[in-house]
Amino acid sequence: SSGINAEYGGFPEACRRMTQYLGSLGQLDTRSIVLDMGCGEGTPALTMAKQFGCKVVGVDVVANNIASAKKFQAEESSRLNVHFHEANFFNLPAQIKYEMFTHVWAQVSFFHNHAHLRKCVDVAASMLKSGGTFILVDYYGPRHPVFTRDTTKKAPDMEEYIQTVKDAGFDIIIQEDASRHFLAGTTCLRKIAGEEKNQVEMNFYDGRISSIKEKLIGMVIIIAQKK
Repeated sequence: SSGINAEYGGFPEACRRMTQYLGSLGQLDTRSIVLDMGCGEGTPALTMAKQFGCKVVGVDVVANNIASAKKFQAEESSRLNVHFHEANFFNLPAQIKYEMFTHVWAQVSFFHNHAHLRKCVDVAASMLKSGGTFILVDYYGPRHPVFTRDTTKKAPDMEEYIQTVKDAGFDIIIQEDASRHFLAGTTCLRKIAGEEKNQVEMNFYDGRISSIKEKLIGMVIIIAQKK
């Protein structure tokens, strides 16, 4: 997994490698039907569809993210079985609710909802068929302004993530502290900010790098199976 670190290709390549790594851990293949909760601008969804040949349904509450995702999909040379919807995790449209998903994917999306972590994981469980796989990668750590939007809520630590996933009816297959990948990706972004002489971003990433090194914040990977 050390190959995730993007010495060549910068941050976008690091993100692609992380998606491929997670997809391999979660055993995605051409029979997989994936719900991407918090798909952002769609890069992971498009990457996994290309890499593994799976069907992906991407959901994000931000209209601009979905517009960008659809634009990126339109620019793809190959036809991919990917569908993007503007929707809230907690109020999914009927056409998504009744799909039988083999996998639910949450790549750095639940941290916006740390106060509702169990609710997010319960949605993931409800969308999976029995024996389905939950692929989670997210930030962990104590309350920290460089890291979570709502600084009044304490971010869960790694143990709380693991326990919450277990309590929601999953068996943990893989748990991994992925903080070294988080550090590598942040270091890439700091380098870009330095090259662009963007002082605000340089300060932000310097703060994040020191927080990761001090183990105040980190990144967790969990692969779990619905009972």
